[in-house]
Amino acid sequence: MPEKQHWQRAISRRRALALVGVGGAGTIAGCLGGDGGNGNGNGNDSGNGNDSGNGNGNDSSGEDALEEYYGGEAEEVEQEFDADYEQWSEANLPDATTPYDGEYILNPYHSSWNAGDLQELGYEYLSVYHTGDGEYIPRVADEWSIDEETLETEITLSSDYGWSNGDPVTAADFETAMRLSAYMEMGLETYINPDEGITAEDDTTLVLQPREDYQALESSFWENQFAETILNVSEAQYGGFVEEFADTDSDEEISNIQGNIIEFAPEWNQAMYSGPFMWIEANEEYADRVPNQNHPVAQDWELYLRTGQYDGEEGLRSEDASWAHNTAITADLPDIYESPPVSYSGQTFALLFGPQDQYISQEPDVRKAIAYAIDCQNLVETVAPSTPVDTYSAGVDIGYIENFVAEDALEAMTDYSVRDTDRAQELLEGVGFSLDDGTWYTPEDEEWQLEFPHGDWFPDHGEIINNNLTEFGISSERTSNAMGTWQSEYGDTLEYDISVHLNYGMARQYHPLPDFEEELFDADRAAVTGTEILSEEVEVPEVGNPEGDTITVNFREALDNMAVAGGEDELMEIATRVAWAHNQLLPNLMIYPWSEHYWVDAANWNFDVESDDWLTSNRIAHYMLQNGISQT
Repeated sequence: MPEKQHWQRAISRRRALALVGVGGAGTIAGCLGGDGGNGNGNGNDSGNGNDSGNGNGNDSSGEDALEEYYGGEAEEVEQEFDADYEQWSEANLPDATTPYDGEYILNPYHSSWNAGDLQELGYEYLSVYHTGDGEYIPRVADEWSIDEETLETEITLSSDYGWSNGDPVTAADFETAMRLSAYMEMGLETYINPDEGITAEDDTTLVLQPREDYQALESSFWENQFAETILNVSEAQYGGFVEEFADTDSDEEISNIQGNIIEFAPEWNQAMYSGPFMWIEANEEYADRVPNQNHPVAQDWELYLRTGQYDGEEGLRSEDASWAHNTAITADLPDIYESPPVSYSGQTFALLFGPQDQYISQEPDVRKAIAYAIDCQNLVETVAPSTPVDTYSAGVDIGYIENFVAEDALEAMTDYSVRDTDRAQELLEGVGFSLDDGTWYTPEDEEWQLEFPHGDWFPDHGEIINNNLTEFGISSERTSNAMGTWQSEYGDTLEYDISVHLNYGMARQYHPLPDFEEELFDADRAAVTGTEILSEEVEVPEVGNPEGDTITVNFREALDNMAVAGGEDELMEIATRVAWAHNQLLPNLMIYPWSEHYWVDAANWNFDVESDDWLTSNRIAHYMLQNGISQT
């Protein structure tokens, strides 16, 4: 196992809270969560969560950072655009939030950052992964070559891309983005020393060199560490932070710099955009994005995007929206959307098991009984029609589990998605519980009551689960909290018996290791290092045979070996063993993929949803770049 490096752990919600102060608590959930009710997902009326300071003893503020790195008082960035865009075709996005008056902070490390379609439309990628073809499609990167012995990687960039203010996109920009990702402890630092392993040799050549301990990484795993790097920071605006990190080895100074970056708060008109669209106007009524005139594809479009006054389905029905994000299928939308593809969304909706109840935390059969008591099929049919139900609950996103887990193991896995109260009763009675007059009692003959707090993103989900448990005789005290409150009072402290949330997977890495790492060893609510429901080493029935002899699985050793697997067969063998152990021990119940499909108004736009280009990681922006889009 490689020794611990200086930049080693991904920054956690607790770490971020320590850096930004208590005032940022509500925004952290939105930053790392998903679809917030107010459009920006931050659940915090202050917009940026910085009122209480950065909590690290450093007096520098986001405004100070703006003044320093813009070279004086913060000013608007002058974008290159002078056309009368309102003469073009207009597309209305179903999002009532505009960036007016600081509702968007254009800093990916800020606690109020909410990527969403802003990331897809405003920033460009090295390449994007085509989930249908299983390969990367070039964007800014023309090509790359990887040394088979050392994994040293030389990336050749296109010289055709430019920032919205007219500056060319260069290798120095990607060096800045990657080094900051490592300095901010987002994961890349594990494999690359940011001071030595990321170098812009000239404007179009970027060279990456992994740490010596990681030069035996499994090739596809190494590739996905960098292939979809998104250019959401520029050397011009963020290069000073990189210089500060490079000039210090002091942990205290590093913490201070991280805090300053988290508070760095450029707004919509103080930012540069590398992607196909840029903000051009924002007011209390609407906000508009226009094609980046320095983007090699978008510069030829005559289409602008308007954020209006309506959200989601309301926007579609009002005809003030042309497409929607993260919304359930509705009956009056075109039939073509009845069977959407499974997206590589990176998140799964899950029932979380907490460490408070001794029976839940210590007895796999108790967790399985709770799972069997819930009608997951009905839950998904109710809250997310036509979405696939996760029948494996194995720690890998259902969208690609079949690519990395052996078929015979998948066939033998326990399917917890179908309600089976007889099996649930059998399991509880097997560990000493008793059922008396429709109520379950613990082995100590006390009525079994569960604390069930959850965030207000999931009211229907929580009600269905609570009703199922009540019908089965399990008493649960369910409370629905503002997401920021849930995160700070329950999610960060793990003070719940059960809860529901997006179980943050890493499916967009297109490899099983990031999913398992997040599921088992993440700093927050992971099964081994967070809730500690599972030990690092466990015993389960032999793979593919629930009634077979017992085998031992060491999770840490398995994941380390997965990172340096010698080929696809070895990778699948290790991933199959870990997925099987997860399924047999059920540290949480994965219910369905939290997909990120867009619902496009096919009646008014020439959008071919059946095109293979739909199956890309950043779907709508990539489709538009590959095919164009116009009104019919």
